[in-house]
Amino acid sequence: MRRRRTTAGEYSDPAGHRALEALYTAHADRVLAYLLHRTDRETAQDILSETFVLAWRKSGAVPGDALPWLLASARRLLANRVRSDQRHRALTDRLAAMADRTGSAEIGDAIGTRAEVAAALSALSEQDREVLVLSAWYGLTAKQAAVVMGCTATAFAVRLHRARKRFRAMLPCADHAQPVRDVLSQPHFTQRESA
Repeated sequence: MRRRRTTAGEYSDPAGHRALEALYTAHADRVLAYLLHRTDRETAQDILSETFVLAWRKSGAVPGDALPWLLASARRLLANRVRSDQRHRALTDRLAAMADRTGSAEIGDAIGTRAEVAAALSALSEQDREVLVLSAWYGLTAKQAAVVMGCTATAFAVRLHRARKRFRAMLPCADHAQPVRDVLSQPHFTQRESA
């Protein structure tokens, strides 16, 4: 028998709100203290919020002794955040390093220095970076990348066009640079490093 999936909307009644408020009042300080031992204050507060949003969404799954469940959820959410931040830094470093490889003068002339490229990529949204990387770094077609992104090939092509446009606008030398689609389609951007 399939288990019926519950949604947060089912718990929007006043009793559900009171239960969540009671849960927050009883455990928020301890969950925050747990997080502060593992990360900075701003991240800890973000993860605390995410933890209680998760508790609200999964209120049927929260046991009577909620603290261990909340701490485990907070730990997983923090681990996901750390992995995401590491992927972002690694991606920025890899793309910046590509600009320094052989032939980097040609790329540098076209789109800017390593620092400029890294800054432009960092300024983009996560989705824009992902779209550019799937196309340029992994060399996926619009159809292949659309499967990864969970959209149609047409939607991916539109996202890619917009991401390239925003990337170009972020570059300090954007007025003098060749079109980003030309730069990102060069072999330096379509082949993985062999290291």
